[in-house]
Amino acid sequence: MKKCLILLVALFLILPAQAAIKVSPTIIELDANKARGNYLTTSFDVQGGKDETIRFKIYPGFFNISKTGGMEVIEDGDVKNSLINNIRFVPSEFTLANGQRQKVRITFNDISKLPDGESRIVLFLEDVVAKEVSLPIAKGSSSKLIVKSRVGIPIYIDKGKYTKVGQFDDLKVENSENNLVYKIRLSSQGNSKIRYTGKGQIIKDKDLVGEFNVPSNPVNAGGIFDSAFKIPVEKLKGNEEYTLRLVLEYKDEKNQTKQMVKEARFMAPVLPEENSASVPKM
Repeated sequence: MKKCLILLVALFLILPAQAAIKVSPTIIELDANKARGNYLTTSFDVQGGKDETIRFKIYPGFFNISKTGGMEVIEDGDVKNSLINNIRFVPSEFTLANGQRQKVRITFNDISKLPDGESRIVLFLEDVVAKEVSLPIAKGSSSKLIVKSRVGIPIYIDKGKYTKVGQFDDLKVENSENNLVYKIRLSSQGNSKIRYTGKGQIIKDKDLVGEFNVPSNPVNAGGIFDSAFKIPVEKLKGNEEYTLRLVLEYKDEKNQTKQMVKEARFMAPVLPEENSASVPKM
């Protein structure tokens, strides 16, 4: 018996290591206030795999940024901060063979009519021809997976009186499914998104025990970011108290660096290795 499954793989903000194409840049941010006329131009480059021939078509879509920093594609793009009616791009379809490069040129018209704040769009690059992948399943039967992939390049335009204001609302440390995690809640108070970066510091008795990078994410304009991440526990001792300090940064509308800092105290859990080490060997 043969089974046929159809899967649409949507790759939005980042590209996996095994992707057959490279796109640069993966995110485009523009300032309409710096335009010399009633339009803006930009571009991005696409490069195919060395041993592949792929034909792509390009089409626009609208999206919101989710509470976890991901992309939520909105089918109805007829909203005031959508750029779908302003965009023109060439080419709209092209073929990449043997590592070739293709530049996609973009123009945004009538930018004076855009509302104050942030407007956005995503340009999708989608395979014209789907790929067929065989799946190993139970003996005596077979299955095929038809994969059609697409890559999304988000584009943001800020215009008029726009502000980027971040706020660190909450930080908690909890045990979740045998993992020590920190939960953060941020809010964007302005009419344009913020994109934070930062570091986490684990402190005990005013001494720095360890430091780690906090995953960078965008926070939707006028929205919130609410997610959880693992805390590295390699240097922690079970049943001892620590302080987690997060130092996050973002650029405001004047491109000045702003900091958001919050701390939370927590008790380190006893790791399985510590439990086993405490039991005398027989």
